[in-house]
Amino acid sequence: MTIINALTINVEDYFQAPAFQYSIKESDWGLFSPRIEYAVDRVLLLLSDHHVTATFFVYGWTVTHFPLMLQKIVEQGHELAYRHYCPPDMKHLNQRDIIENFNRYKDQLSQVTGRGVVGYRSDMQLCSVTLAWLEEELVLAGYEYSSANGPNKVNKSEGVINCVVDNFQHLNVSTHKVLTKQYEIINTNSIRLRKYELSSKLIACFIEETRTPVLGCISTWVMDNMQPNIRADSLFKKWLHGYHIRETPLILHQLFSEYDWQTVSDIYLHKVLQLNSINKRKGRCVS
Repeated sequence: MTIINALTINVEDYFQAPAFQYSIKESDWGLFSPRIEYAVDRVLLLLSDHHVTATFFVYGWTVTHFPLMLQKIVEQGHELAYRHYCPPDMKHLNQRDIIENFNRYKDQLSQVTGRGVVGYRSDMQLCSVTLAWLEEELVLAGYEYSSANGPNKVNKSEGVINCVVDNFQHLNVSTHKVLTKQYEIINTNSIRLRKYELSSKLIACFIEETRTPVLGCISTWVMDNMQPNIRADSLFKKWLHGYHIRETPLILHQLFSEYDWQTVSDIYLHKVLQLNSINKRKGRCVS
């Protein structure tokens, strides 16, 4: 049976990319000329050409400023989910603000799209230090899964899904192990730094060894090769940000041509529920 993978897309403009996370603060985003609609249009066209659906994770700032763009994403059959912005120099967590944000923007996303929102994403730093109370609050708010960004400590053998509360899932971007560290198989940097043949091999190996879908993640800014040249946090980050950015559409074309991709909900929620229903009728228990 062919395994269909799950594709997630971080809706980020060029000035929201990791290369500028220290030099450009969230309060400064409104000072830049946005190009997010151009990048999203290019992503949507590529997905449409390959009949791929994806889950788009959106910052609250983007929900407020680009509602029509988000409606277009949903109209083309994709899923929208909320992405919490974590400042890189965050020293103290404000639990009340975090809860208020993911409730408020969940409601705004639902109003914009006319559909329910069940997905949440933040970086691994926030998830690792707030997991206990954060999970409970997400469940109370009506979220059904969370997906963290960044390196994680979950071994491939442990699987992608880690359920702590019934009907709520933690979905980590799929990784492979190099020596003692885990690296994401498909993310914005990995697909540009490796030869495509290696990325394809890693996907095939992951599927063969785990018999589970690959969960990949890319960012929209990587589709914008005409973005302004602005100062990054460091020379290395600047180099990494622009590396093979012109080749990205071709790389993604190969990726979408060789493997099938759908939304997180289609792969991890709907299909899992269908499988549970089938096995219950057969008297089986699904772990």
